[in-house]
Amino acid sequence: MTTAATFNRTAIMTHAWDIVRRANVALYGLRTILRRALRAAWSEAKHKLAIGQVEQQAKAQSPEVTRTREAIAALEGKDRWTQADYARIGVLRAALRAAEEHEAAAPDYAEKRDLIASAGGRFCAVTFTKADGTERTMQVQPATLQHHIKGDDATEAGKRATQTRKARHPQLLPVWDAKARAPRSVNLATISRIAVDGVVHEYRM
Repeated sequence: MTTAATFNRTAIMTHAWDIVRRANVALYGLRTILRRALRAAWSEAKHKLAIGQVEQQAKAQSPEVTRTREAIAALEGKDRWTQADYARIGVLRAALRAAEEHEAAAPDYAEKRDLIASAGGRFCAVTFTKADGTERTMQVQPATLQHHIKGDDATEAGKRATQTRKARHPQLLPVWDAKARAPRSVNLATISRIAVDGVVHEYRM
């Protein structure tokens, strides 16, 4: 991005001239005052841009990342730490690393989630790695799951549980296991293959 595209030069010059008008030109001279005013105006513009970028990054962060960073900042702000604080900071930092990794993988998660959802009432074969390291292919039917969590038969508790899980564990995708006829959770990060409508989509692990 160029400087012209990043900064409003007209606004910077206007601000600089405002500074000049408030300065003692007779004492220091117009050239010196204008040079200082331009330097101050540019410095303020860069500071505002930096603040804006930080705010945008904060808005783009997941709630989990934001909450964890706030918890770390609050703990680091304490004057004295207890033994429990030392243990907690380690847990929080590990949680932050995990949350940031999940946030970085969000586009990949979204692609897999949308692809599975596109099957609708049809069957979709999802191959993933289980927690014990074994690979499994599950036949899922997205529309059936939606009926259970959003349809007439869905309970308020079920809806809340689904929303809470999505917020706390964005890498976990609730699916309907057609063979077991029961809801299951699949870790999006471990999905290596998705077959929908005869087309196979493969992902690097």
